[in-house]
Amino acid sequence: MTHFQRWTILLSGLLLSSVTAQAEDLKPLPGQEAVRVCADGYNLPYSNNKGEGFDNRIAEMLGEELGLPVEYYYFPQRIGFSRNTIKKTDPQTGRFLCDLAMSIPQHTDFLKPTKPYWSSIEAVVYRKGEGYELNNLEDIARVSKEQGPLRIGIFDRGVTTKKLLELGLADQIQYYQMMSGDVRENAGRIIKGPLAEGEIDVALLWGPIAGYYASVSDVPMTVNPLNELGEAMVFSFSMGTRYQDKKWNELLNKFIDKRRDDINAIIAEYHFPSLENVNPYPKKRPRKEDDDD
Repeated sequence: MTHFQRWTILLSGLLLSSVTAQAEDLKPLPGQEAVRVCADGYNLPYSNNKGEGFDNRIAEMLGEELGLPVEYYYFPQRIGFSRNTIKKTDPQTGRFLCDLAMSIPQHTDFLKPTKPYWSSIEAVVYRKGEGYELNNLEDIARVSKEQGPLRIGIFDRGVTTKKLLELGLADQIQYYQMMSGDVRENAGRIIKGPLAEGEIDVALLWGPIAGYYASVSDVPMTVNPLNELGEAMVFSFSMGTRYQDKKWNELLNKFIDKRRDDINAIIAEYHFPSLENVNPYPKKRPRKEDDDD
């Protein structure tokens, strides 16, 4: 046998073992009887109590992978979500209410994140057939000058506020509160209500919300990503566990690796704006914990 043949056999063996490892069935942790998910029951496109969100579907896929049922503990995903779900115990049983939080920021101090499983950026949404095209914030200023002021809807403390003010559009902005008093309503209400009804002409909001609510709107909408904002404004999201649940976190990372293509296919159905051609500047500043694990 030649030296080349030996290397060919060795390489083939390594590739086969890699494929086998990726295809290896994932097993529940000892004593694990269900995938117990902390979720918001009124937070599409992420989750709802009818199982229609992309996180619902990914959680179900995780359950199928592990051969376990999926159980939910619902609580509004607002301030105190972690404290009242994944970190809270049932006073009668002493068990935590749930064990897995979906779509948490890649960098968080409240939970231990897995590797990210989706990313997005802010987007611009406007009604189709209005006689203009809006691909970036400068287009809003240009159209306002050429065809008349466009009424702009943004949420308080929005990432586009500073740029809109620099473009001289302060008088055209209508500010909305991010969280309404009704936990059944989320940021998508700006598309369902003010934009669809003509109270505003353009809305600027988070990409997944923009893409989903525009896709289900009775009034045809156009959604374009604000990739001009740069890499620093692309935010990634992970699954989250308690810090002490290291084995569970490791298992979730294996699941994400194994089912990455299936996860991406589910997310694609929810019309996230494209992240192609994101402006490389300003760059995202790396954090020290980026090198962990």
